[in-house]
Amino acid sequence: MSAPVIIVGAGIAGLACARTLHRAGRSFQLFEADSHHGGRVRTDLTEDGFRLDRGFQVLLTAYPEVRRQIDTERLQLRAFRSGAVIRLPDGKETTLRDPLRDPLAAFAALRAPIGSLQDKLRLGAFVAGVLGRDSDALLREAPLSTLDFLRRYGWSEEIIARFFVPFFGGVFLDRTLSGPAGFFKFVFQQFVLGRAVLPALGMQRLPEQLAADLPKESVHLGVPVAAVSSGGVRLANGEFREGSDVVLAVDGKTANRLLPTHPAPEGWRKTTCLYFAAAHSPGRGDGYLRLNARADAVVHNVCFPSDVAPEYAPRGSALVSASVHGEHGLDEKTLLAKVRLDLAEWFGESAMEWRHLRNYEIPFALPTGPQTAPAVRLNDGVYVCGDHTAYPSLNAALATGRLTAEAILRQN
Repeated sequence: MSAPVIIVGAGIAGLACARTLHRAGRSFQLFEADSHHGGRVRTDLTEDGFRLDRGFQVLLTAYPEVRRQIDTERLQLRAFRSGAVIRLPDGKETTLRDPLRDPLAAFAALRAPIGSLQDKLRLGAFVAGVLGRDSDALLREAPLSTLDFLRRYGWSEEIIARFFVPFFGGVFLDRTLSGPAGFFKFVFQQFVLGRAVLPALGMQRLPEQLAADLPKESVHLGVPVAAVSSGGVRLANGEFREGSDVVLAVDGKTANRLLPTHPAPEGWRKTTCLYFAAAHSPGRGDGYLRLNARADAVVHNVCFPSDVAPEYAPRGSALVSASVHGEHGLDEKTLLAKVRLDLAEWFGESAMEWRHLRNYEIPFALPTGPQTAPAVRLNDGVYVCGDHTAYPSLNAALATGRLTAEAILRQN
């Protein structure tokens, strides 16, 4: 018990693991190769005052682990409006509002050109069904792709193409909807139960809160780990650090490199996020996400973070986020030109004048598997946690980190 637990990686999972151990009085040493904690959850502040999350991200307030581990009041959360503005294949827009939070929207939803009346009645029945289910039970459902489930449920190809593909294709970074239907139901449930929000000062406030209560002498940033064993880790500078247990809270590729017995990741979903500055909000301050149902579109979804959280942009400016999911095969200049054309068709010629701020090309945005219920993996005193061991979400990262720490505490 004299040796601390060694944690490799200060992303969401590693921080959740460290905080759970610390609150139980168990010593730990956390090593992170980067100079910042947060992993894939990071926010950059530009010189002129724009807050740019590294890839468009939102926090779902209904996530069980958010409710368990996060003090949401400290994050100063700003909520998107429930619903979305959808750009239809003919270029026209329709607004789909949430009738659960806005009862008058039910009539408008029935008239929205995204599917038949039967489709919309099925949607209401499905909402009622997932609300009554245990979230863990949804994640444990037998494998079936989301697309197959939607078709078996009886929804038309029209509502699949005009609503499910643009909305959940953006959530999963996969417009083929090939992921497990149980995970789709879980995420759908979270959207119904809670809100999609942004911390006022950017998504990085989430890892910063997790790290705030940790003893500074136990957290080592900019210190990469070169090798792992059941008795500790060897740092890149050659120093060996002994540990009672070792937790690999890193992505699947790094976990496989440090611990070859850990299976290599099945794959990753890629996304590219482009940020622009506009003089006025193209979203008219309505707080809705914009979804693109056009199959030939380069831009898949757009949002205006400063409409929701004014802190994301300096006074007198608006921030525009445009996301391109998957492999596009374009160099940065060509991609920017195509994105501008898409945005101009969608929001008018003024989009050609928006000032380009930055691109974030994220090849390892979301893991593709195994997408099951959160589970701790144990190998001779070496634990592995992170959303790649469960399903791709902040909830899974938080859950696997906490569960790993609890498993260590039970062993000792």
